[in-house]
Amino acid sequence: MKLSLSRTLSLSLVTALFAASSANAMFIDRFVKQWREARLAAAEAEVAKFPLFDSKFIRGERGEPKAANGTFSQKLDHETAGDTRTFTQRYWVNSTYAAGKDSPVIYYICGESRCSGSGGFAVQLAKEMKGYAVTLEHRYYGDSVPTADYSADNLKYLSVEQALADMEAFKAFLVKDQSLTGQWITVGGSYAGAMSAYYRLKHPDSIAFALASSGPVQAKASFEEYDHQVATVVPAACLAAMQKVTAEIERDLATPASRESVKKLFGSVDVADDVDFLYIVADMAAIAIQYGSRDSFCQAIQTTGDAKAAYAKIGLQLFDDFGMTTMEDTAQGNMSVDPNQYRKNGMRQWLYQSCTQFGFWQVAYHDPKESSRSARIDLPFHNEICHRMFGITGEVDTNPINQNYFQPILDGKITKTFFTNGSDDPWQHLSINPARRNVPGTVEAMLIPGAAHCDDLGGPANASVVAAQDKFRALAKTWAEPARTPPAPPSKNRSVWPKVSLGRN
Repeated sequence: MKLSLSRTLSLSLVTALFAASSANAMFIDRFVKQWREARLAAAEAEVAKFPLFDSKFIRGERGEPKAANGTFSQKLDHETAGDTRTFTQRYWVNSTYAAGKDSPVIYYICGESRCSGSGGFAVQLAKEMKGYAVTLEHRYYGDSVPTADYSADNLKYLSVEQALADMEAFKAFLVKDQSLTGQWITVGGSYAGAMSAYYRLKHPDSIAFALASSGPVQAKASFEEYDHQVATVVPAACLAAMQKVTAEIERDLATPASRESVKKLFGSVDVADDVDFLYIVADMAAIAIQYGSRDSFCQAIQTTGDAKAAYAKIGLQLFDDFGMTTMEDTAQGNMSVDPNQYRKNGMRQWLYQSCTQFGFWQVAYHDPKESSRSARIDLPFHNEICHRMFGITGEVDTNPINQNYFQPILDGKITKTFFTNGSDDPWQHLSINPARRNVPGTVEAMLIPGAAHCDDLGGPANASVVAAQDKFRALAKTWAEPARTPPAPPSKNRSVWPKVSLGRN
């Protein structure tokens, strides 16, 4: 789940609230500034390694483009015979490093957000393997809009099964259209990591092998292990500070005046439902842990005289870094059915997938001593979200996902797949993971010490991440297939890739 908030709002409000304690305000301002500068420097260094989609390239300042993007006419419904409706789905092809038509294809899977092509480790693999990097935007996300609106009735075509069929149909199109004869390798992280494994499971003759980074291949309605991971991966003093802040906020919500004040502090004055607000607060800590900012977050709330204010400020900055407002992290902020509202952040679509197939509800852990969030964040709260937004009643049925995908993986029906997870990442508890002792003998898996969510898909941040990436490189050499027989000549109606990349649209 990705988050963010208006920087102007967070800085101005928190500065005003800290007026009585300028020492604290100065410390937190300086701390957050240094923390954010370090994050931006790391991100810019990573972009410099793989400059295929950076701003200079988009503006045409680096000569000829390195990649091409286009659109594909995709079937709306792969499951109903005779349904000929289609929609326009975006894709990217990077042929910079390809040695020829028989070069391997790194099929980078975009998940539950707007896509902008492949990058990071996927492009590095394409470079090392002298192959292509290909990306298909997930249906219903970004500009791949299948229906006139995102009402519950129209969202019924948003499912794992339809998305996997999209991937296979697009692959067949590109192979024929461009006379590609090399093997295809899927790479994905988070939900897309699960999709990478699912694709390899369901289409073993189509995909040579797969990398599933931080992929929650198991569906679960009440995912209390997420909260437990957040609570246990931080130092005891940090957890105590988190629990103290949460308890104080719950007291603030008891009276109208203090309720308005605390919601202002957390940039959420317009969030009506108190449990929605408590979830925002919990998400601030969760995103810090999930995405590798644990130490910075803990230092901020442990070393100031006003832990609640520090929590709010760094939490709002985290939201801002992910390009999302706190309102967008609630059911209230995702009630519109207008697709244009969700081209950047696809929270409504993801909540629909959660309500209909996955669950993944990050409820409070059953033991309050080992919980980082309010006990009011429970399964009934999430079930009510599904009812409010989509008219869905009752608990999500996760059996189809687990019976059709997770159990076959456990049973060894999948091969040539590398599952990676970070030891700090809460999503490891729904993945194939040595720590869970659920790795079948037909696949490989690694728990990366000290790593967070999808760290191995970025750059080589530390020795543990490098070791995981090197492990996949070694597996790739073992799993690689011989060259395939060339297909029939391409159609006379073959598409022409544009000469100018739009990069990050």
